[in-house]
Amino acid sequence: MAPQHVEHLQDWMNQMYKLANRADEDGLGFTPETFGRSKIVDADADSATFEYVVQKSDCNFSNNFHGGAIATLVDNLTTAALFTRERMTVLLECKVIKVGSGLANTTAVLKDKATGRVLATASHTKFNTDSRMGGGSKL
Repeated sequence: MAPQHVEHLQDWMNQMYKLANRADEDGLGFTPETFGRSKIVDADADSATFEYVVQKSDCNFSNNFHGGAIATLVDNLTTAALFTRERMTVLLECKVIKVGSGLANTTAVLKDKATGRVLATASHTKFNTDSRMGGGSKL
């Protein structure tokens, strides 16, 4: 365990917990629980391990851990794990694959600028409303 990584990660988790606890017209939702009940077990420069106690509010009618709760937990804590890394400069290589009358398909590759190491890849299907891009919505 690297103390500086744990400290930096805990600061970020605390900030996210405060931000997530802002209620809107529908109430709080699940996100505050993700940060509030997650305990950092270990962290280093490229990883973080968390402990999370599943409660009844995290379960579906069959008393199984709800898929939506799992997805939110994974989304929030994998984002948190990114804060164990040293800040870096990244390059984003973005490509337009196809533009149709209603949808556009794009991809992106994120690389560490210093090493060229691929950090993430993505594909994105976008709703196309701009007729100048080869089509456009009929709305």
